[in-house]
Amino acid sequence: MPRLLLYPFRYLDPVSAKWIQARYVCELREIETRHAHGEWEITGPPEIRDIDPRARYFHPGPASGPGKPVKGPPQPKKPPAKEPPPKDPPVKEPAVQVLALGEQPPAIDALERFLVLIFLRRYVTHCARRRHYAQMQSAAALHSEIVEPRHESRQ
Repeated sequence: MPRLLLYPFRYLDPVSAKWIQARYVCELREIETRHAHGEWEITGPPEIRDIDPRARYFHPGPASGPGKPVKGPPQPKKPPAKEPPPKDPPVKEPAVQVLALGEQPPAIDALERFLVLIFLRRYVTHCARRRHYAQMQSAAALHSEIVEPRHESRQ
């Protein structure tokens, strides 16, 4: 198997005139070409890597090559001759409850109230950061209404 020798090194920065330890390792020929303008030196023993010549690098495109067949476009499926019979009876949607005029919505328990208040507090903050002031004011009004419910007196 072929081997790859990667060396740690440092180079003299032309701007600051200071030695900088490189954050990467590379081959000698790469160091020579990248830092041909200035000084550089090897700072340690090489890192030896065995190279598998059959290994392939990641490629985001389609995986086609000598060992992989190329897929053609997908073939359209033929529609069924007739509709299959329904397996289950149709599901009926629950009816939406409409409150009559003057009727109060059902009360929420303490846990639901706590969760709604947490959500509204975070939503108000989110809307303020995004500068959605109308939504923020509506959510803040709902928050204050849930914290202190209005007591409407009937006369």
